[in-house]
Amino acid sequence: MVFKQLAKDSAIYGGADLVSKTVSFFTFPFLAKALSPESFGYLELILTSTALLGVIGNSGLNNSVQRYYWDPEVKPTDRKTLVSSGFLIQILIFCGLMLLVSGILLFGFPELGASYSFTWAGLFAALFLMAGTQWTQYLLDVIRLQFKPWRFLTISMVSRILSAILGLIVVVFLGKGIDGLLSIQALVVMMVLPLALFFIREEFSWQHFSKKWAKELFSYGYPFIFSALAYWIFTSQDRWMLASFSSVEEVGIYSVSFRFASVILFVSAAFGQAWSPLAMKIRTDHPESYSSIYGEVLLGLLYAMAIISCGIGLFSGEIIHLLMGEAYQASAIPMVLLAFAVVFQASQQVTGIGISLEKKTMLFAHLSWITAGINFGLNWILIQKFGAEGASWATLLSYMFLTGSYFFFTQRLHPIKVNYYRLGLVLSLVVLAILASYWLYQTELSLISVSLKIGIWLVLAGLGLNFISLKSLKNV
Repeated sequence: MVFKQLAKDSAIYGGADLVSKTVSFFTFPFLAKALSPESFGYLELILTSTALLGVIGNSGLNNSVQRYYWDPEVKPTDRKTLVSSGFLIQILIFCGLMLLVSGILLFGFPELGASYSFTWAGLFAALFLMAGTQWTQYLLDVIRLQFKPWRFLTISMVSRILSAILGLIVVVFLGKGIDGLLSIQALVVMMVLPLALFFIREEFSWQHFSKKWAKELFSYGYPFIFSALAYWIFTSQDRWMLASFSSVEEVGIYSVSFRFASVILFVSAAFGQAWSPLAMKIRTDHPESYSSIYGEVLLGLLYAMAIISCGIGLFSGEIIHLLMGEAYQASAIPMVLLAFAVVFQASQQVTGIGISLEKKTMLFAHLSWITAGINFGLNWILIQKFGAEGASWATLLSYMFLTGSYFFFTQRLHPIKVNYYRLGLVLSLVVLAILASYWLYQTELSLISVSLKIGIWLVLAGLGLNFISLKSLKNV
């Protein structure tokens, strides 16, 4: 039943992501071409900067609500107070942050943006987009906790598809550039917010605010501020260092690689959206076997993500050549490495489970900051020699370290039962897939080359089936 529930919810969440990302995937090349690598680079820098405010405003409250919602010690009657308290705290924090930052920008930097591809309208739109996105994400997380994936699908598809289509119209056909794109995306997310509130009306009330629950939620969640800050540095410093050591155009090249590789993230995100509420419920419902379930899920997740990433990585050169043209051809090799970075990024949803169960959330902060430092050192060395490809290697190696450290502490604090021999074989499969994708890179379409790559992909997929236990997954 657990596996069926996980598979069903993942399919629904993945379906929402697949449809929305398909729309984004086909509109993205037009946006990138309309904005040019330099403008696209500025857009990425604005979004990564406002993401920092999202990290602070979120305050780990999403994680807190997910941790306590299905806790056996929490009464069903307390869940409405829990959800309402968390959301009201977020509203207050984000409103304060937006006022503070707006004042600093207006009075401290009056000429900011005057000589770039954006204006004040774009900057303020980016702030509203950031806040609205965080509020909507909180409500979506509550919907997942209620195990109502169809409501989640509705909100996700409406917001993402509208943003993609209207953004395309504003940028490509109306020529409004970065300002227009950010403004229309902010408008869409604010329009969707009331619908999300309507969907959780049974779990939310403006009157159900509790100081006790607010303190409890913030106490558990605040360490995620520090881990998220480190994660923001870790995931954004490559762009800033590329701009410093190379050029803004190189940021655009890297960002295109990341956008294509992030297509794989819809699988990781779909799994995570189904897994995070279910993982806690599994422990409550299956106290004798939950540890073994976690171990089998980890092996299955690694295998599935490796095979999907291999399929994308093997054809990275052809994909970039067909969809983006010569201007972005340098994005192909970084795309291979970033695709496999997603494998290790996805595994953190299981490798860190023991840390969450033991409420040692400060460990996430410590390990994230260590990873940010490692990533900085790798970027410092590799970007100067290899540019965007070097930044991609730094990202891949950093995610490998982070998930490995999560797993180490999970096994010390709250071990999960995993077959280490089969785990080693699955990781070996990941290495083989990376090497095959890297060595067989080419841009021109060739029947022989395509046939060879498909054959290699099928061999690796079949080989990997011997490394995981389908029977164990079915028993889950």
